[in-house]
Amino acid sequence: MTTEPISKEAGQDEVTRARKKALLLILIPVFIMLIWAFAAKLTRDPVEEENLPPVAAGQPAPEFTFPLMTGGNASLSDYGGKLVLVNVWATWCPPCIDEMPDLQNLYAQMKREGFPFEILGVSIDALGADPVRKWVDRFSITFPILLDPRGTIKKLYRTTGVPETFVVDPQGVLVQKIIGPRKWDGPRMVAYMKQILRERGGEKAAPSK
Repeated sequence: MTTEPISKEAGQDEVTRARKKALLLILIPVFIMLIWAFAAKLTRDPVEEENLPPVAAGQPAPEFTFPLMTGGNASLSDYGGKLVLVNVWATWCPPCIDEMPDLQNLYAQMKREGFPFEILGVSIDALGADPVRKWVDRFSITFPILLDPRGTIKKLYRTTGVPETFVVDPQGVLVQKIIGPRKWDGPRMVAYMKQILRERGGEKAAPSK
């Protein structure tokens, strides 16, 4: 007559243990993510917004230095004397991926015609180079890809999303901020880039062979 209550009690203990185990399985990943986020915040270089330079047309484009996907580092100032597109993007952004072949086509055409032109693709992917490399290889991207896994450029350039592209003239002055994707290899866009070079300097080199 005493076996039924004992059996019920044992069953309740099993249910309680199962619930605790399920709760732990849910909480442990959350706890790990919180620790990671806290550690990332501690190691992130502090950037005080009030000390940042303005981001506006006619002002010098903010300087930056990030690792290149191919190794080494690159800074905006390394490309002085060229018209530079600073394209802020991420692999998880479908419009960014959609416009990447157009950017490559624009880059190839401007280089082929000998214009002092550069595109700096700044990836803000938190996981670094691995997810980026897949898309770079898929589209045979030849312009420099910079890695900013901490998203420093978002605050530096006051971005509101991705993609955003900043047109910087050969003197390092910001010409225009372009929000969202564009048809970069279309005739109107190509003509716009060449017009900036004509008006703001940037001597045309010999065409690439």
